[in-house]
Amino acid sequence: MIKFFRRIRQKLITENSFSKPASPVGRYLLYAIGEIVLVVVGILIALSVNNWNQENKDRRLGEDYLFRIHRDLVQDTINFRQIIHNNNILREDIKQLLVTLYDGVESIEEVQFMSAIYDKALDQVFSPNDNTYKGMISSGALGLIKNPELKEEIVDLYSEYDQKRALLSAIGAWMVNVATNETNETDFIKFNKGVTDIFTTQEMLNENDYSFLNNKEDQRFKIFVRAISATAFNQKASNGYYLELINSCEAVLQLIDEELK
Repeated sequence: MIKFFRRIRQKLITENSFSKPASPVGRYLLYAIGEIVLVVVGILIALSVNNWNQENKDRRLGEDYLFRIHRDLVQDTINFRQIIHNNNILREDIKQLLVTLYDGVESIEEVQFMSAIYDKALDQVFSPNDNTYKGMISSGALGLIKNPELKEEIVDLYSEYDQKRALLSAIGAWMVNVATNETNETDFIKFNKGVTDIFTTQEMLNENDYSFLNNKEDQRFKIFVRAISATAFNQKASNGYYLELINSCEAVLQLIDEELK
């Protein structure tokens, strides 16, 4: 491009298109000014091309981030739905546990079944796929999302993630206290699959260890029922939070789809 302008300038000088200087000094001055103009034009063109390349690079990188966030949110909605499904099944198991409990526990196997349900009910961990968003925040790449409405919705969604994480963590901490109290007051932990194998004789593990489950007036029975009830509350509250997140994720996914069309 610079050579093209230089040829035009040289032709104009040769054909006397500019006023011919009266002296060699004038000619040199005209030549120098022409060179300066060419350099400036070249710099401006280079800057323009560089800006265009950078804008294209930023646009592609921004689209890549949106694709990755889209992928994360799709996986999150799948996981959240699976958690809700598992919790609904778990709730039916809790109902069956209480039926067994109030009908009367007749064997160690029944207690072990109850223990397995109790363990699953305690297991509520919030683990979303938010590494892409965290990486954008730490690297300052959030500005690559040029659509201000979409960017705001994404920020709001992950703020909601943080809120739900805090709520679920608070419920989880409460559940730890409930489980700790139950463990301190009863021998029910002896029937947990993680420890029951170490009790190798009848003296170590027998019907006396779960007899409190057949005495509705026993304080340990009431503590156990409260612990089971707490797990049911935990499961129900979690389902509500996950439903809210699914709705929020789907709204952002729709916006991303529209942006990437």
